[in-house]
Amino acid sequence: MNLKRTICYSATWTSLIIGIALGQLLGLNYGNVVLGIVGWSLFIVGFYVHYLSHKEHPKAHADIKDIEYVAVHGIYEWIRHPGYLGLILAFFGLALAFGSIPGLIIASALTLHHYYLAVREEREMLDKFGELYAEYMRKVPDRFLPIRRITRVLRQRH
Repeated sequence: MNLKRTICYSATWTSLIIGIALGQLLGLNYGNVVLGIVGWSLFIVGFYVHYLSHKEHPKAHADIKDIEYVAVHGIYEWIRHPGYLGLILAFFGLALAFGSIPGLIIASALTLHHYYLAVREEREMLDKFGELYAEYMRKVPDRFLPIRRITRVLRQRH
């Protein structure tokens, strides 16, 4: 991983942690047991989803020029950006665990940023892999949440 990406990833988590700390200092954190349980559960699930993405595609954080194949198995059969989904769940989970309003605002901004990254990455993958990636996008239509895939599976059962 290059230095620019390392700094970007560090800034991402640092901004979220600063938002949560700022919420604590300003009295804008409203944590309770339920939010704590939901938040830490989302955080853990998020990191597990992120782990699954790296298990299937170890170069997920690499530059597009360094990626040699389109990941289509495992969790990538359900959604195209499981790593980003995992991070988004972890962002919101951490903010909820602390009941932090500033943390939730920052998690929302980070979600928009990761959506932008996913769209940009898909354009770059289409440029690099062409029809192979286009076919993958048709087969796996959902970027983050497998709503269409789940709907399709449920319809086939009836």
